[in-house]
Amino acid sequence: GHWVYVEEDAKAVPAAKALSFLQLRGSGSGKARGSVSKRVSDLLMASAKDLKSPILSMAALKISFSEDHFVKVRQIIKDLVARLESEAEGEKTQKSFCDEEMKKAVTSRDEEQGKVETLKAKITGKEADKAQLTQEIAQLSKEIAENKRALMEATELREKESQENLLTIEEAGAGKEAVAQAVEVLKTFYGGAAFVQKASFVPTNSDREGKTVADRVPEVFDEDYKGSQEASKGIIGMLEVILSDFERTTKTVTQEEADAQEAFETFKSETEADTKTKEGAATTKEGEVASIEDELVTLKDDLQTAEKGVQLALSELEKLHTMCVEGEETYEERVSKRKKEIEALKEAHD
Repeated sequence: GHWVYVEEDAKAVPAAKALSFLQLRGSGSGKARGSVSKRVSDLLMASAKDLKSPILSMAALKISFSEDHFVKVRQIIKDLVARLESEAEGEKTQKSFCDEEMKKAVTSRDEEQGKVETLKAKITGKEADKAQLTQEIAQLSKEIAENKRALMEATELREKESQENLLTIEEAGAGKEAVAQAVEVLKTFYGGAAFVQKASFVPTNSDREGKTVADRVPEVFDEDYKGSQEASKGIIGMLEVILSDFERTTKTVTQEEADAQEAFETFKSETEADTKTKEGAATTKEGEVASIEDELVTLKDDLQTAEKGVQLALSELEKLHTMCVEGEETYEERVSKRKKEIEALKEAHD
């Protein structure tokens, strides 16, 4: 059989359906076959313009230059249809690949970004802990220094006070001893020792009783003598008061020294204990700071790795976007256009 072109009433049939191949028994003239080839080419060219399809334009050109109007023209159309269908299948595969890879890249980006945010929050927390501990260590160091300074000053004052107290006690002891000796001498003198010495002494001009002319004179000064005895008692009494003052001073200062030493020992013990506690706390906190610094090194390394992961995921998304998304047409638009191209070719073929 042969293909013969039949021209129908243009008014009765739409332009898109104005041309077709009819497989009839018999043969047509070369002029008719040439007319069919031209009209098929025109049909494809119109569709190409409509769809802005370079593929249909190329098909129209191939058909317009083809000498075999029935075999080669149909083969050209069939090949183009097969090519478009193959491209459609390939694009489906690519679309599936793109969707899957973009999903993976987006998931990776989100996971790595989540890690970045988590790590940044941890780093901020650790740095805040470090700052707090550093401040506490500084305060403890200040208090330790104050304790040591206070203890040093208290020690100096205690030593000075102790020296003064010991000197006072020593002087009071020496004064007491001197006054006690004076009282003893006075008591001995006024207690008759002088008269015993006088009775045992015999003047050269005395009589048989050992008395001189002066001794025989009447005792007209009895009252004055008694007065002297009273005066001696006043002097001794005054010295005994002084002696008592020395004793009281010794006792008081000795007690004050003991109390001051006890208070100093208590202050020293408490201050040293407080200093030791603060030094221990400072050492513990310094250890915590060292641990935090180690953790910060690890966290910052992890952050750097996570940030690189985000950048890699973004880079992959950019590549996929260029491959799968960018262009004048979307995937849906390309699918729709290709479908219309295939339909136009099949229509021309039929």
